[in-house]
Amino acid sequence: MNNMEQRTVNLELKTSRRKVLRKNASKYLFFAWTLDRLVQYLMYNKVERINIGYIDKSIYKSGLLKQCKESEENVNYWIQEMIFIGLIKLETNPVNNQELVSLTSKGADAYKSQTYHIIAANLLEASESRRMARWAVIIALVSVATSILLAFIIR
Repeated sequence: MNNMEQRTVNLELKTSRRKVLRKNASKYLFFAWTLDRLVQYLMYNKVERINIGYIDKSIYKSGLLKQCKESEENVNYWIQEMIFIGLIKLETNPVNNQELVSLTSKGADAYKSQTYHIIAANLLEASESRRMARWAVIIALVSVATSILLAFIIR
């Protein structure tokens, strides 16, 4: 592999890291948000299960997808991932064929310990730190260029 190919690969890795960081921040923010909504709804209404449509409607009303710049397909994928991880359980009501969501004990533990809230906060903070670091470098370069320019003008 020559030097140019290696630079291209390194650039692609950096780009993919940035995308992975953003995607994971969005995903874990969705996990935390969904756990919050489930617990609030279940506790407030004193029920054990809710219609999956409640989560879908709530996510669109909240603007979370727009804020995270994520597509609607990710919602279904993330819900399936939460089911696979064991945070929520999806059942079908045989009477009216509705899909009902309930919180599992693992999901309740994750909510109580704020696991996904902390992960989302850390990933969002890392993303913000990267952005601030980039601005700091730009400001430093502009300052150096200005200093050099002024040094030549003053002489």
